[in-house]
Amino acid sequence: MAITKFTPRSLQAYLQGKFEAGLSYSTVQHLRFDLKAIFRLAVAEGVVAVNPTLSLYKPQGLDRPDGRALTGTEVAIAMGVVEFREKVILGLAIFGGFRPGEILGLQRKHITRDATEIRVQQRVYRGELDNPKTDSSTRTAAVPPKTAALLRHWLEMAVSNNPEAFVFAGETGRPLWRDALLLDHIKPQLKPHGLDWVDFQVMRRTHASLSHEAGIDPKVQADQRGHGLGVAMDVYTKTTTGARAEAARQREESVLVN
Repeated sequence: MAITKFTPRSLQAYLQGKFEAGLSYSTVQHLRFDLKAIFRLAVAEGVVAVNPTLSLYKPQGLDRPDGRALTGTEVAIAMGVVEFREKVILGLAIFGGFRPGEILGLQRKHITRDATEIRVQQRVYRGELDNPKTDSSTRTAAVPPKTAALLRHWLEMAVSNNPEAFVFAGETGRPLWRDALLLDHIKPQLKPHGLDWVDFQVMRRTHASLSHEAGIDPKVQADQRGHGLGVAMDVYTKTTTGARAEAARQREESVLVN
């Protein structure tokens, strides 16, 4: 459809349809903001005379997430019911604290031979490779032992030995899309167990929650997840990869006891 054919009603219906299809609160809200930005530019460039997004509102039923996190029991259930590939991804997100874009942007060259460390050098954003979300261009994060074992097995059985190979790729060899992974492969497996409310934001909150419960130093947590506690600590306090590895092991062991 030509850009001049869009109307406030059609764009609102588009947002409503995305929400009803199961996209997350943040994704739908980002779509709304992006549409507004696109049409502001279109008006400025003279492509359209009137901006049809000025009256766009939050879709009916779309509520801000309540900040829930998985309990240890729920994590164990989720890890037990998803397919192997998704189990590796959940392990990296929940126990490693990696963002979904960082996980899907992983190439074999970013992972150490024993899979206990990952160099976060890029992320996938809307199907395209981009810089990491944090200001630092690269960080090294630890992978706890049980998740590292899963990752090693996945690398051995499903990933090319080419250092450039994406670890979680589709049939074309390109990285998977986050929303397709979540909606088509993760949520359907979790739904029968009452966990279809889980998304990657929940996994990230769960990482923080489990870390807090395990008594892990907040600075170690922040460095592992790739965000700061404040300029002073970020500039003058650094944690070692060994400390992050021990923290990751504690986090995993607090849930996966066997």
